[in-house]
Amino acid sequence: MTSTEAGAAPSRAAETDAAPGIHTDSFKPFAPWIELGFDVVLGAILFVELALLFGNTMMRGISNNSLVWANEVSEYALTGLAFIGGAIAYHRGMHMVVRFIIDKLPDHIREYAECARHYFVLIAVGMGVYYTIPMWINARNTLTSVLQVSKSWTLLPFMFGMALTAIFAVAELARHSRRNNLGAGAAVVTLGVVWFVAQYYTGPWNGPSGVGFALGMLLCLVFAGVPIAFVLSATAYVYIYGSGEADPMAVSFAMTNGISSFILLAVPFFILAGKVMTDGGLTKPLADWVMAMVGRLQGGIMQAEVVAMYIFSGISGSKIADVAAVGTTLKGMLKEQGYEPGESAAVLAAAGIMGETIPPSLVMMVLASITTLSVATFFVAGVVPAALLGGCIMIIVYYRARKFDWPRCAPTTWGERIRITGRAFPALLVPVFLIVGIVGGLATTTEVSSLAVVYALVVAVVFYHGMNFRVFMKTMADAGSMAGMVLFMVSAGAAFSWTLAVSGLHEVISGFLDTLGGSAGAFMAFSIVLMVVMGSILEGMPSLLIFGPMLLQMTTQYGIAPMHFGIVIIIAMGIGTFIPPFGICYFVTCSVMDTTVEKVTPRFVPYLAMLVVGLIVIAMFPSISLVLPNAFNLK
Repeated sequence: MTSTEAGAAPSRAAETDAAPGIHTDSFKPFAPWIELGFDVVLGAILFVELALLFGNTMMRGISNNSLVWANEVSEYALTGLAFIGGAIAYHRGMHMVVRFIIDKLPDHIREYAECARHYFVLIAVGMGVYYTIPMWINARNTLTSVLQVSKSWTLLPFMFGMALTAIFAVAELARHSRRNNLGAGAAVVTLGVVWFVAQYYTGPWNGPSGVGFALGMLLCLVFAGVPIAFVLSATAYVYIYGSGEADPMAVSFAMTNGISSFILLAVPFFILAGKVMTDGGLTKPLADWVMAMVGRLQGGIMQAEVVAMYIFSGISGSKIADVAAVGTTLKGMLKEQGYEPGESAAVLAAAGIMGETIPPSLVMMVLASITTLSVATFFVAGVVPAALLGGCIMIIVYYRARKFDWPRCAPTTWGERIRITGRAFPALLVPVFLIVGIVGGLATTTEVSSLAVVYALVVAVVFYHGMNFRVFMKTMADAGSMAGMVLFMVSAGAAFSWTLAVSGLHEVISGFLDTLGGSAGAFMAFSIVLMVVMGSILEGMPSLLIFGPMLLQMTTQYGIAPMHFGIVIIIAMGIGTFIPPFGICYFVTCSVMDTTVEKVTPRFVPYLAMLVVGLIVIAMFPSISLVLPNAFNLK
């Protein structure tokens, strides 16, 4: 993720507040009983989804029958989680925000900017409700396919979530003075009037000029500190209204349909499984096992850092969660052995980039859900490229370990290794369980995700005794908040990517590439550079939501395998999220390892250079990405 690849709520401040680039807002809670109510709602929605999907999977496995209505109810619950959970995530400051500029403003100006960005959220919410009401009226006489209830009920979570977001935005504005509110409100209204008058006299803003305005508006709002998900939806509404390309109600339709994909049900479950493993005590045995296996190599604990990231990336699905889990587990030992925190952070950041394509990657699931790509094939295709990048990092670590005489870890006897392996074995089965279940065709990706939650919960309770009822309920609420943020961003991103599709940006890019020769190599190079830059500015998931579908549609005209191309742009996006000055994960890594960007960057350069070389090799040789899918006959 990013994503957000935002971390869990308990560690949110530690992971993000120190980051001057993209991060989450500070959490200003309501009364405890109100916050508890939010937790109960999120936990209940997620629990209903889990119970329905897991129960249906078990019933199908035992009796070869299933509840035909369970999937439909689960999708309705997913809609509630996306929009109600997304609203609560906004209140709790979990949406991705670019504060690089706003934090550098003088205090008296920053207060106006803080108010203005919440006014823009109100505008996005207002447009969403206004253009959804006709949809709700039209849907009252249409029935759902299974339960035969009015489809208007399926739009209520969207409208309720927007209303809840408006309440939260007003609450944020109430924390500022009347003067700040009036000044910021007047500025926002003035901008709106100027836009409306300018368009009135010039006519519709469509074609290249309209696309340029939309992208310019997107970047301006992002750097003004408006949460990225709301920027995407507001920009989509404004462009469609101003260009006349379609009825703005189509944006609301795209948002509500953007999370209708059954595969998106897997997103909250993989987030929950990762949270259960982290909160339930499964991470420490895994770290001990990695240390026992590779610790005797030159620079052993640094090598362990890379291997641990490879394993953890296949568990949590969230890059910030991976960095926080591995970094906090190993940084004490790294300091004890005399490693510079800057070097440790550099290796951790490089390993984080490597882990972008390791299943169950959230960005893989999201990209597959909004395109025609198969999630199972995506998961399998990412394993070898990640291993290649990981090997490249370990080679540099070994070279630098020899050069600077980094120590090895203390020797471990075979008896100790067997004991450590036995203790870590239940946790190690989680990634194996995921891959075998999906590739072996035992269940769909979504069904496997529900099984992974239950398995992780059983292991946490029975083997590691790290999970009780109170911890589980908090874990459910935290996972619900994060899932709501991710799903709301998917919804807004789907609307914006649809907007780009109708805008003709595809033709503009094709024309630009024709000037560069129109070759597949030029298209691949352009896509890599675009995703690195946008991954850094917009964070990983938004950049994929915006540009991923459009770029993937263009692969056919250049003769590039879409699955191979998907792996390439995900890695490119990952590089963007781990490079300064905006990459959120880079700042999170520095914060977790208790060091500064200035100390990390010189040490990070050789690792980054090797990763770029690795990405170029993967881009040039599609077989690296496609060897396993072809071996398993996956398409």
